[in-house]
Amino acid sequence: MRVLVVDDSRAMRMIIRRELRTGADIDDVTEADSAPAALRLLEDDSFDLVISDWNMPSMTGIEFLETLRGRGYNGSFAFVTSESGEGTRLRALQAGAAFLLTKPFTGAELAKEISLLGSGGSGGTVGAPEDGERTVTSVLEGLLRKPVAAVKSEPPSRRVARAMARYQGPSGNEVAVFIAEIGFAASAGAALSLLPPATAAEWARAGVMTETIEQNFFEVANVLASVVNPKAGHCTLKEVELLADFEKPRDNERLSSAVQQTNLQLTIAGYQPGRVALIALDDTAA
Repeated sequence: MRVLVVDDSRAMRMIIRRELRTGADIDDVTEADSAPAALRLLEDDSFDLVISDWNMPSMTGIEFLETLRGRGYNGSFAFVTSESGEGTRLRALQAGAAFLLTKPFTGAELAKEISLLGSGGSGGTVGAPEDGERTVTSVLEGLLRKPVAAVKSEPPSRRVARAMARYQGPSGNEVAVFIAEIGFAASAGAALSLLPPATAAEWARAGVMTETIEQNFFEVANVLASVVNPKAGHCTLKEVELLADFEKPRDNERLSSAVQQTNLQLTIAGYQPGRVALIALDDTAA
């Protein structure tokens, strides 16, 4: 089986490729970093299955699928995405997707869905547990494939650089923020790319958001969208930024009056720990 994997995250393409080989035992995998790039590939080549992310710049995954179907493409298409919910699943299936896997997922789950192609498969939404069962540690462990320990702690230190992820709700209002000390951002980014702890430590000592850290942390923060503010329901990662040491967020006063803030020290097995804050905001605020 020939598979085309479409995702703007290099780390996530690597993870899907790994799971295809370990779970579904598929070796013929081609990658594209955007929907337009994938469309160009599909003009000159054919694949048995296209696996795409949902949220991508230039063209979203659902727009990609709708474009393909509009051009008469009848091949199998599936989503691997942090998007979840009945509305997302129905839109995907109505557009012609065979199935939708929610990040994090396992190779066995991916292999099961692929095995059902052409046999009246489930066409369901599988992968992550239901939102009510999800926790920061379970989501991270599912993504990184490593044990993750969490203990309550003080907020992330302003003495070090911090990575900051902002999330918006369906109305476009900012509903949550995830702040991580550079040490944890580096550890999570390295673990995602299967890089050694020494590399993460080197990144953390530099105290800057390299392109690799930013790309990988974006994927980590993206998957955490389902747990960063459970009361807000569905939310989407909007952006990631770096705060230099002692730098305050531009909306520090609003963050200080958050609806809820959870401070944790997270340790990915084998990597240095770091403190994080999950901040739930009033979703009625502009």
